[in-house]
Amino acid sequence: MGWRGALRLACAGSVATGLLSVAGCGPESGGPIEVRVEIGEPGGAPGQFAYPRCIDADGESIWVIDKTARVQRLDPRTGDCLASFRMPEWELGKPVGITAAPFGDPPEPALYIADTHYHRLMVYRPPSTPDAEATLLASVGRYGKGDGEFIYPTDVAVVTGDAGRVERVYVAEYGGNDRVSVFDARLNFLFAFGAFGSGEGVEFNRPQSVAWEPVRGEIIVADSCNHRIGRFTPDGELIAWYGSPARAGAEPGAFRYPYGLAILPDRTALVVEFGNSRVQRIDLDAGDALATYGRAGRGRGELAYPWGVAVQDRIVFVLDSGNGRVLGFDRPSLRSVRTARHDERGGGG
Repeated sequence: MGWRGALRLACAGSVATGLLSVAGCGPESGGPIEVRVEIGEPGGAPGQFAYPRCIDADGESIWVIDKTARVQRLDPRTGDCLASFRMPEWELGKPVGITAAPFGDPPEPALYIADTHYHRLMVYRPPSTPDAEATLLASVGRYGKGDGEFIYPTDVAVVTGDAGRVERVYVAEYGGNDRVSVFDARLNFLFAFGAFGSGEGVEFNRPQSVAWEPVRGEIIVADSCNHRIGRFTPDGELIAWYGSPARAGAEPGAFRYPYGLAILPDRTALVVEFGNSRVQRIDLDAGDALATYGRAGRGRGELAYPWGVAVQDRIVFVLDSGNGRVLGFDRPSLRSVRTARHDERGGGG
């Protein structure tokens, strides 16, 4: 996601009875992640995490929110905490979605936070130094099923146009609404798409992450409890589903509770699977698995119930929630733009 762009506890029922092994695929297959940088450890001090559940990158720093409702800005090279603030309310629960993106006119850097258990979207001017305060720029939403209301919002995708100006804001939610609501740049409600269900249409069971894919202009949704990834037009029309509500799996191309998304410039997506404790790279045109990264465990390069993923420069940062840390590894090589746009010649979905 980042400036240009564009997760609550497990679903009802048993998510996993234990950490699962992962299946490999392609030339880059499973096994421990080849860690380039490791950030954090369990704890409550600056730079430590108490079960972190959402992450994003802004081009300079990475942002992480944990279950103490702390929002931390971290140096992606050293892991030092550069700034932090705490959400104003947290007794009912903590946020599970954060997106670094512009806000306002003229646009300025901001943090869009899905304040999950308070049923609202909060937009902050982030602090730049350890002593600075975060400034609330906007807030929208309240508990409900009506237009512009939320039940447990999970994530935010921000679509920008010329000069970085915001065009649309997409907010995913679960808990009964199980839909994606769409707002304009001023956070006025436009429309919503989706309903609770597990069918082949526009139905969701806890859409955990939502992201903008700019090459073709698509909305990508991690439909976590249906174990699938969806592609949609900007107006919410279904293009394709990858994965199956009837069959969570660990084989390549299958998913088990996909929670986090990061879109690469070549129309591939990095999907973090809470249930498989891995990152899977998929081709958004066909849904094919291209690689998997990580395996379940507590050692170096292993993952325990990861919730999120973000990309900055050439490093992929995985939120290793169960181990209380962030692991960084080399971003996979990108395909050519011509390959990514092959639908213009009649291919693709």
